[in-house]
Amino acid sequence: MTNYEIEEITKIFKALSDPTRFKIFLLLNSRIFCVNGIVNFLQISQPAVSQHLKILKEAGLVKIEKRGYWVHYSSDKEKIDKFLKDFPARLKLKGVINMGKKVNNKECKYPERLKGKPNECTPEQIEKCHGDISEKNHPCVSKKTGDNKNK
Repeated sequence: MTNYEIEEITKIFKALSDPTRFKIFLLLNSRIFCVNGIVNFLQISQPAVSQHLKILKEAGLVKIEKRGYWVHYSSDKEKIDKFLKDFPARLKLKGVINMGKKVNNKECKYPERLKGKPNECTPEQIEKCHGDISEKNHPCVSKKTGDNKNK
């Protein structure tokens, strides 16, 4: 998963995280509305509805159709269906761009716990970071020499 895909997913979740926006999204998922229809249904101001619709549109969740003087909004069902279909596979995090530290060409599971150089890891830190493994099987230790190497 690329950084762009991650940003797109978080944009969708941020758009739906507001309760009012989520209500608007549910309304638009059921039928087409104009801004005034949403205003009357939810009893909130027209500028507030317009702002919420703008955010939903930027997240790609809403389609706009102009009919004469009126603008009608509906959910983008194709994009939503594709997102819901693809999302479970994305949760498996296959192909995630690794942003961790590489140690001896291996990925440390918890790079935020790695203090300085790998040879500075204490046995307690090794156990906390990598589980109950012996110091010689520590991923930060070279298999050839058995010595700790710099990252």
